[in-house]
Amino acid sequence: MIKWPDFKNWKKKQEADFPSEDIVCKNCETEFRGHFCPNCGQSVKEFDKPFSFVIYNFAGDFFSFDIRFFKTFWYLFLFPGKLTNEFFAGKRVRYAPPFRIFIFVSFLLFLLLQILANQSLNGVLSSSLKDRNLVTLDSASAVKFDSLFTEIEQGNNLTPIDSSLNDVNTSTMDSGNIRQSLNKLAQVLEKELKKETDPEDQRQLGEFIRLCRSPEEANAKILKYLSWAFFLLLPVFALILKLVYIRRNQNYIRHLIYSVHLHSFIFIDLILLIALKLIFGSVPGWIVLSLFMFIPVYNIVSLQKVYGQNIGKVLAKFFILSAFYNVILFVVVFFVFFNALSIL
Repeated sequence: MIKWPDFKNWKKKQEADFPSEDIVCKNCETEFRGHFCPNCGQSVKEFDKPFSFVIYNFAGDFFSFDIRFFKTFWYLFLFPGKLTNEFFAGKRVRYAPPFRIFIFVSFLLFLLLQILANQSLNGVLSSSLKDRNLVTLDSASAVKFDSLFTEIEQGNNLTPIDSSLNDVNTSTMDSGNIRQSLNKLAQVLEKELKKETDPEDQRQLGEFIRLCRSPEEANAKILKYLSWAFFLLLPVFALILKLVYIRRNQNYIRHLIYSVHLHSFIFIDLILLIALKLIFGSVPGWIVLSLFMFIPVYNIVSLQKVYGQNIGKVLAKFFILSAFYNVILFVVVFFVFFNALSIL
């Protein structure tokens, strides 16, 4: 039988532990009574204590935070618009802060994407160079390496550098799998780098050598740019909301908080999909479709809950929002990939 924490007795204990005398803050020297300084916010806790005591307190703080975190995830995933409404109704302490949730799910999403992309890339690098077209790659590295191999096979310049690289072709890379071939190519390029005198050509050769030695850097670079791009898209989507609902005359912060909650939900949805892919190897098509269709349905319901309009107006504004946002998203993603793959 599950024994729930005795919150009533815990509250009494907290009240009993409340300081009965004025305390002088050691940080700003403000006199106060309580557990935290009202001027600078520093806790009155002493940390010069046995390590076991510190571990005990850390565990207590972690699990207390964890309960609030799971509660936030529950409402965020299954109750569209509820967290945004609760936030502006003044009920904020009971949930994790919006930006903390977004940062956490962003970290988890791109971590899982990195694992998935590296798994796919390892499958490609372990295959034969001649059979590379038979290998499916789930990351943008496919674009990068396919371009690289095409240039090599055709005997063209790998980059717009010295024409001496024209002799770098598949005869140079006739060994084993793709990873071994790339390492062999890196050795050839390192010899060319020693001969090169132009600074820009040296930089591009250095980029190729790093790519050949560590192909995983391509995935890391793309995902790094994407993570920053999505963070910057939060205020952009909020601005679109502000324009679409301009007659509501609502503060920008309301749209921004809604944007954070919506993107957090989308990331959680994608995390679930990627986790299923990593665990089971393949995901049935109907599950993938259901998870993707859940996003627009959630968006429509949350718009209705937060902005309180009838379904007709909500659908009209949803399509306007989607049109503008998808165009911006496409441009941003294209820009990210273009810059990440710019050395080819």
